[in-house]
Amino acid sequence: MLTQTIIENLLIISAEAFWLLSNYSQLAKLVHTRNPKGLYAPTLTLYAAGNIGWMVYFASENLWVPLVTNFAMFIITSLTIGYLVTNKSKRQKAILSVALVAPLAAWLIGAYPASAGWFAVIFNTIAAAPWVYHVVTSKRTSGISEKSLYFVYGALLCTLTYAAMIGSTPLIVSCMKGLTFNVIVTTYYYMYRKAN
Repeated sequence: MLTQTIIENLLIISAEAFWLLSNYSQLAKLVHTRNPKGLYAPTLTLYAAGNIGWMVYFASENLWVPLVTNFAMFIITSLTIGYLVTNKSKRQKAILSVALVAPLAAWLIGAYPASAGWFAVIFNTIAAAPWVYHVVTSKRTSGISEKSLYFVYGALLCTLTYAAMIGSTPLIVSCMKGLTFNVIVTTYYYMYRKAN
């Protein structure tokens, strides 16, 4: 049993490290370049709401390692949103996104905490779907990092293995959705990267 717990924790720490590095590098790039191109307040706000959903879910399941890493991701995402609020061209959408999504997410998760994991799946899906749709319909893959696609695979596969070991249905569904989205984007990336 102790060995399984150690393996579970190593899997989720590895997965979350991929996500944290990806999110942190995005924030660091934003601070360094001061260019918010490709960052959308509604998407980031939905991801932050998803982080809150996952934190409530993990707390209710007494899964403290993923709770802590989701808290760190929430902080990084919130800092990125905060930066967008300071940017004149992004300020209005950032404030509006937070004003609309935050109360709705707080009410849903507060009123139905037992469904927090499912709300996280929904928020994250709504956040990612427009990007996948854009890649498919425009066939534009500029701005997509090949390396980050593989980091996402690593994160999703570690998380999926962890989810299967602990028997977490919302986490399994989230990972399967994420893998599906990533396969679609990767396919388009390799088909159209030279054309962009």
